[in-house]
Amino acid sequence: MALEGYLEDLALGDILQIIGLSKKSGTLVLKCKNGDGLVCFLDGQVIRASSSFFPEGLGQLLKYHKIVTASQVEAALEYQETINYHQPLGQILAAKFQICAAEIEVVVATQIEKIIASFFSWAEGQFIFRLEELKSFGSAALNPLDFMLDKGINSQRLIDKRLNKTVIGSNGGAVSGVTDNVPVVLSHQQKQQNLDLLRGMLAELECPEFSGGIILLILRYASEIMNRAIVFDVRGNQLVGLGQFGLSNLNVTADDIVRKMRLQVDPESLFALVLHEKSAICGTLHDTLAERNLQDFLSGTPTEVFLGPLVSDGSVVALLYGDNYPDNKPIKAANTFEVFLSQAGMAMEQALQGN
Repeated sequence: MALEGYLEDLALGDILQIIGLSKKSGTLVLKCKNGDGLVCFLDGQVIRASSSFFPEGLGQLLKYHKIVTASQVEAALEYQETINYHQPLGQILAAKFQICAAEIEVVVATQIEKIIASFFSWAEGQFIFRLEELKSFGSAALNPLDFMLDKGINSQRLIDKRLNKTVIGSNGGAVSGVTDNVPVVLSHQQKQQNLDLLRGMLAELECPEFSGGIILLILRYASEIMNRAIVFDVRGNQLVGLGQFGLSNLNVTADDIVRKMRLQVDPESLFALVLHEKSAICGTLHDTLAERNLQDFLSGTPTEVFLGPLVSDGSVVALLYGDNYPDNKPIKAANTFEVFLSQAGMAMEQALQGN
């Protein structure tokens, strides 16, 4: 069965909703006068996207974000040519060169969102969606379809992000020439964007395959509102690094170092307060040994930090640290992020009970 027609008759947002709500797997082919694109779905979730207007490969993007070096990309591509089966470039970089998988995931997700956002500007064109088993698409050096996520993006989240690109006035049109109302409207829009982000991430949290996937979702959410973040496993009075995002400025592999981190929780530390209260806080780091060790590792003192617990079965099983260093912007969506953490804890509890 195929869904096909013209974008003039059925908008992209409606197409995404149909596929997302029906939880179908397959490929959406889009064609306009000057180009074409593809969106791949797995159980209604977007896992791949490509466009003739976005020719960059994954290696180029990772180099641009300073996550990998040119020599690492070259070595990964050379290795990819030697194997007799398909392995995406991102997987090779993570496995062979210890590049942070979470950072690759964020870059891939961001690029997919940019590509799909561009499709919304196509006022005319053809589309066809074919139900099919998804297959590998060859070398990442040659084919942008290797922008692939292990866990897809919820279609509704992509629609919501698109809808919030325009500031809407009281008459239903874009605000223009009403300068006195712009700050109020922008504030309202920011709150709505925070809620839409929360709604989209909660939708992705509905069917976690394993607890590691939940940690990855937490890091992806953190990357939307913070410059850098670390997730710690809580083992009694000790915090053990699990993963990170945004620490690519280190001379060595940040993800590898984070996993070796051990912080002893001092009774007077912010960590102890979060573990005891089981609720998130925003504040400044205290002058305890654990917090001094963390600041030394981060190589910079932020003006404000976020600490949020992941509570499962009544206990704090993980803790997220985040900040906006070096620009030190206020952490705006901390409240909605705390809501997500509480739901993530429940999802982890259900996933563990199901195993």
